[in-house]
Amino acid sequence: MKDYVSPLELTLYNQRLWYGPILSSSVIDPDSLNAPQWEAVKHTNGPLLILAGAGSGKTRVITFRVAQLIHHHSVSPGNILSVTFTNKAADEMKARIAEIVGLKASGLQLGTFHGFCVNLLRRFRSEAYLPNGFTIFDGDDQLQVIKSCMKELGVPRDQVSPVAVRNEISRAKDELRTSHQYAEFCEGFFQEVTSKIYSSYQNVLSNAHGLDFGDLIMSSVRLLRESSHALDFCHERYRYIQVDEYQDTNRAQYALIRELASARRNLAVVGDDDQSIYGWRGADIRNLLDFEAEYPDSRVIKLEQNYRSTQMILDAAHHVVSRLPERKEKHLWTDRSDGSLIKVIETYDEEDEAIRVLTEIQNLIAAEGCLRGDFAIMYRTNAQSRPLEECFVKAGLPYQLVGGTEFYSRREIKDLLAYLRVVSNPQDDVSLERVVNVPSRGIGEKTLNWLKEWAASRGVSASSGLRMLASDKSSVPIDDVPSRALKVLGPVADLLVEFDDLARRSSLPYLIEQIFERSGYKNMLELDRDAGADRIENVMELIAATARYADGDPLESLIRYLQEVALVSDVDRMRVDADSITLITLHAAKGLEFKNVFLVGFEEEYCPHFRSFHDPLQMEEERRLAYVGITRAIDRLYLTYARFRGGWGSRARLPSRFIQDIPDDLLETIGRTERVSSSPSTAKIDLSTERSYSDGQKVCHPVFGKGIVISGKIGPSGDEEVQVAFADGGIKLLSVSFANLERM
Repeated sequence: MKDYVSPLELTLYNQRLWYGPILSSSVIDPDSLNAPQWEAVKHTNGPLLILAGAGSGKTRVITFRVAQLIHHHSVSPGNILSVTFTNKAADEMKARIAEIVGLKASGLQLGTFHGFCVNLLRRFRSEAYLPNGFTIFDGDDQLQVIKSCMKELGVPRDQVSPVAVRNEISRAKDELRTSHQYAEFCEGFFQEVTSKIYSSYQNVLSNAHGLDFGDLIMSSVRLLRESSHALDFCHERYRYIQVDEYQDTNRAQYALIRELASARRNLAVVGDDDQSIYGWRGADIRNLLDFEAEYPDSRVIKLEQNYRSTQMILDAAHHVVSRLPERKEKHLWTDRSDGSLIKVIETYDEEDEAIRVLTEIQNLIAAEGCLRGDFAIMYRTNAQSRPLEECFVKAGLPYQLVGGTEFYSRREIKDLLAYLRVVSNPQDDVSLERVVNVPSRGIGEKTLNWLKEWAASRGVSASSGLRMLASDKSSVPIDDVPSRALKVLGPVADLLVEFDDLARRSSLPYLIEQIFERSGYKNMLELDRDAGADRIENVMELIAATARYADGDPLESLIRYLQEVALVSDVDRMRVDADSITLITLHAAKGLEFKNVFLVGFEEEYCPHFRSFHDPLQMEEERRLAYVGITRAIDRLYLTYARFRGGWGSRARLPSRFIQDIPDDLLETIGRTERVSSSPSTAKIDLSTERSYSDGQKVCHPVFGKGIVISGKIGPSGDEEVQVAFADGGIKLLSVSFANLERM
């Protein structure tokens, strides 16, 4: 997101002293939009709710609407704020708007919530009580601090999970609850312990001049509520506000937007309650569902024409999502032909599933000339990628894994970024602790604790204390510094001062290169015969990625880079034009589309996930997640499930209840229950029986309703007994002669 303009530029914007349209007045052609899309684009003043179904062209509407404001209503780009959730989506919108209105899009504020808040806090850092080089802590950094706080407080990690504590603190911040407010209302052992950790954790961040992702939003809301200067600036600057994916906003983001839009109420939100799948990380679907109640004069426009999928796929998705008890009614339709039936593939286990998927992909590539980039395999959890990856590696089929180890979470990348953070922010002792002994310099916990205590006695951070040791050793009483501590800390102190000097006068790529070499990190990787070459290649990619920060003031470029790179997600780095098959989680796939989609592990305990079985709200979100996965497909959709799978729960598996929701006339079931092996010597396992109800048979019971036969046997009396999993009644053991079952 572009930085804030100066007050002079803002004045010029408001006086509309900017270049006029460079394109003709017909730049936005109403005939290129359907009627509801055009109505949304034309809407200018007042609150607007755009209910945009999957594949309904919402990005086109959003970009055209911004272009309409600029081109036909003479609104300055600087007076428009458009917010979305990923840098990838923001970059796509920027490019489209630039194609329509050209250079006049310059000054438009289009980016993510966190990106906007970073810029806001940088501009008003004195009112927000922040230094220029404040550090942004990602999830791994948070976890590191939380573990340290738990150790200091004596909280055993075998009783309280650090990850659970991190998530609980994030939820509190999503609800705008400070550590003091959280302490007032906490209940039970876990929340009481979390309250103590939250307070300690926040003190560490404050001392390090650091903010986590939750702080970025919460601090911005507090700034707007407490600083009339900041609020007046935003009201004058952002006269038209547009929010994408509104169903994914949490209460803190809702409060931020409400403050920004409170003066003029020119707020347009775009979203789809059917695609609300991030409740587990704080998203509140009520923000969208209650929009009309909050803004009674709002205009509501539904986008229901789908430009992506076949009608078969859309109908299947509708049957899954229409069972939600509370939703904004929409029924997607398309001008496309019905397309092919949705294939349901029953497999023996996860290895069999991977082989079946691989075989189907190879057949389509050979028979129809499909490209590898046309395929995506989606699953509920990251762990499900393992058998797929192993299978593709053996077959020599290239793939890209999204949602695995993210580039910026790799150890060597995190380490080098930590070096940069120590240079940019002398208060950041969290980053210092990460790299002070990397590569190994003989600095153990005892020496580090001494350094922190020694620095604290002088009222400075450990990082600043190191600089004191290096800058004027003669001013430090020799009795204050143990000889061994001085011996091991001295070289790294000198190194840190050297990096400080480089940061003030060198470009960012050169700075990283010098840190990599002079710290000894490069030599450490060169000695690693197993993974050193790959890790060095990752560092080279990091250096190359900083090229656009090479110009301008070196220290300011460093600060800006660190604050921006902290907001990069793995999906932002995904190559949409890659000649490889995409392996991705259902959550990460939202917003994407592929010609051919395989939803693997489409079975009970995976999709829906077993954690949702006793929580109706979580089960509703699982249903929406299935809907999102189905609607990623353009031409073909495959639903696969295994009869047996390792992992949590029972090994014997049931097809997902969401398959049952899809009418049979939309499905083509490929039911083969013997094991498939890539080894010709492996014997096939025949699971057929003489039973009248086979495993997987859909049935209906007069009391329990619809279900699926899990297993069965012929009892001693000759009567058949079956285990049936009912959608609403759980698993029941029934005698066929008495159960009065009906086949479906």
